Amino acid sequence: MADAAKKVRPQFPVPDEVKSYFSDKGLKPAFSWQDVWGEEHAFAFTVAKAVDLELLTAFASTLQQSIDAGEGLESWKARVLPELARLGWDRPRLVADPTGAGKDKEVNFAAPRRLETIFWSNVRTARAAGQWERIQRTKEGLPFLLYVRTTSAEPREEHLGWVGLILPVDHPFWETHFPPNGWGCKCSVRQLTAREAARLLKEPGYTDIPPEEGFSDFENRRTGEVVKVPFGVDPGWGTNPGLSRARTLVDNLSMRLDQAGEEAGRKAVQEWLASPAPRIVAGLPESVKLPVALAPRLAKPGGSSIVTVDSTLLREKKIAVADLPHVQATLDGGAGGKTIAHDGWLAKIVRLARGVLALVGFHRTDQN
Repeated sequence: MADAAKKVRPQFPVPDEVKSYFSDKGLKPAFSWQDVWGEEHAFAFTVAKAVDLELLTAFASTLQQSIDAGEGLESWKARVLPELARLGWDRPRLVADPTGAGKDKEVNFAAPRRLETIFWSNVRTARAAGQWERIQRTKEGLPFLLYVRTTSAEPREEHLGWVGLILPVDHPFWETHFPPNGWGCKCSVRQLTAREAARLLKEPGYTDIPPEEGFSDFENRRTGEVVKVPFGVDPGWGTNPGLSRARTLVDNLSMRLDQAGEEAGRKAVQEWLASPAPRIVAGLPESVKLPVALAPRLAKPGGSSIVTVDSTLLREKKIAVADLPHVQATLDGGAGGKTIAHDGWLAKIVRLARGVLALVGFHRTDQN
């Protein structure tokens, strides 16, 4: 009977947004969980102490298979443990910090608690990112979010204080408190119609008044950076996985480009364009300005030389993501200001408010 029931049990497909959040990540070997910080997790997959690329690949590939199949922890363990044995990582081993900053540490990647942490931290953030993308697509009809009580047997008091909070989808609270909000956090949110939100707010236990903002200082021991962490949120978890992919890393890249020299800036842009990031951002519903080139000759005196493209143009396929690596060479080799042609490519540039340079068209000259 159990086998028969298992065969007829309905299987709900895993949303593409959840699959792609994980599959689009690059690999980043790291000695400490603080080596890959906050928003960077949106683009880089890491496992603390996994400094061996082959080991990290084994974790990533088996997690991807389990996420795609909608499997649970035990099914993933059945996948990954043979891989760990094959690589010789199924027993305690001494791991050296490749940076030399930390002491060698003994680690057992096959330990049940470590495997559980690796699995659920990745699965829950992938689900959260996928849910955020769906929320953005449906917020016109479901414009509010409700913070839902955790299913944990021992919930955090701070998280219980957010239960029943109803706020608009794009309220700043969700930028830092969209669950999960820490290691092992099982809190969630539910979308509401305006009518349902109004009805619930008349009942006890619900509120539309966000908690007062409070932050504590946390020093990243790996970098020395001191960051503000919202009260009740574990360090490194004060981000919205969906928003992080679309906005935060792009903003950080733009700030680094403003501070870098031209040569370093050009290299950073090309590395960015060669990563999965532009394709990921192009598929999200939010409008984001992506750096695609540096053009000092087009910049106003004292203005930024960064050329950006609106992700909406990429999403609507008015400019192809695959063509973006050719923008820099076109701007360098061509003449003119607003319309620049070079080596079979045509770029159209406009100067927006505050002198910002924007790419509004880019295509082969032999295409209509």
